[in-house]
Amino acid sequence: MKLTQLVRTLSLFTVALALTACSKPLGERMGEALSVVRGFQNSDHAIPTLVFENAKGIAILREDSGALIIGGAGGEGIFMKRAGLSWSAPVAVNTGSASIGLQAGGQSRDIIIVMNTDNEVSNFLDSGLYGLAEASAVAGPAKTDPYNAGGPVPATYYYIRSKGLFGGLLVGGVHFSISDKVNHETYGDSATIGDILRDKYPAPAGASVLWQSLN
Repeated sequence: MKLTQLVRTLSLFTVALALTACSKPLGERMGEALSVVRGFQNSDHAIPTLVFENAKGIAILREDSGALIIGGAGGEGIFMKRAGLSWSAPVAVNTGSASIGLQAGGQSRDIIIVMNTDNEVSNFLDSGLYGLAEASAVAGPAKTDPYNAGGPVPATYYYIRSKGLFGGLLVGGVHFSISDKVNHETYGDSATIGDILRDKYPAPAGASVLWQSLN
């Protein structure tokens, strides 16, 4: 396959995967996000409480992927920003990614991205392309616990729990996009991401349960 054809195929695959994740309502996404957090906290790799306490923003995602040489993934989730001692109302985000490499199989995975700086939050919301390197996405205190890191706290912590079988090396990034459709259905057509994150709109029912799981 020529390089240009390969790039075109990957781009189309990424867009298609992202589009499949656009329809879940925010309430369902919040329920999945709560399940993701509880899954981590009830595992052998519980996320330290201090990680959540110091976070400036957090994205909680559930993603499905598959590959045979050319791979891709698509999923949905929520993003929240730190608001004092608690969190902002959630906004809906979608993901799509494509990769090239020696890979075969399929899997689902739960992802928590903890942003430790305001600049990192801005990058997540503004750039549209947020790199997620598989090598740095390892859960556990050796990689992510600030008590054991042995140096400055990194801008971002990645936590991943995978289900299913998958092997090989991945080369690619994860594309995040704000789901305006879902957010407008929840908060109203005039709602902006900035206003939602500044709590200009009431948080959906059940948000407090999700906040408590992070506090």
